[in-house]
Amino acid sequence: MAEVFLMEDSRPLRRVLSAQLRDAGFNVTSFEDGVASSDSDLISNADVLITDIAMPIVGGETAIANVRERFPGLPIIAITGDVRCRLDALDVFGRLCKPFSELELIDLVKLALKD
Repeated sequence: MAEVFLMEDSRPLRRVLSAQLRDAGFNVTSFEDGVASSDSDLISNADVLITDIAMPIVGGETAIANVRERFPGLPIIAITGDVRCRLDALDVFGRLCKPFSELELIDLVKLALKD
């Protein structure tokens, strides 16, 4: 079963997304910020990383840079609620702008795992 790491600061959204991913058959490990992105031993267990961009302490852009430095091939999906955010400038597999559907999320994760 694929291991999805989810970094999202909103507890309610983190719970919903985790449940949706688990219902789709994925193992999910969730974090309230991007601090874990600097833990190589931990990140090495991920098959896909999903990260919010705007988070306290360690934000998504920093988390992406941390992961890319150590695991350049790990598929990363960036999510944001800020329509002004330039997700196209990030080195990620895919992008989702809030609000997005469960189907969009699951389809993008499945596509990332096939890549």
